[in-house]
Amino acid sequence: MATVTPKQIMNILELTDSFNVQREAVVIPLATENHGGVVTLPDQRLRITVPTRRPFEEWLHELRSELTNMDLSTIRH
Repeated sequence: MATVTPKQIMNILELTDSFNVQREAVVIPLATENHGGVVTLPDQRLRITVPTRRPFEEWLHELRSELTNMDLSTIRH
């Protein structure tokens, strides 16, 4: 099982910072998952999962697009 590196976590948090999302409102599991993705949790936080078999930088650009298209108004800012 692959794990998320501290550098990858910082890259994700810098991205969510650019959307004015509080870091406390972002959950990043340390284990990667097959497809990865982002979902809104019932407690108004984002769960961002890094994919196992995709280049991180490529996925990070797609994550930016996903966040742009999401309604983040329910996420703690």
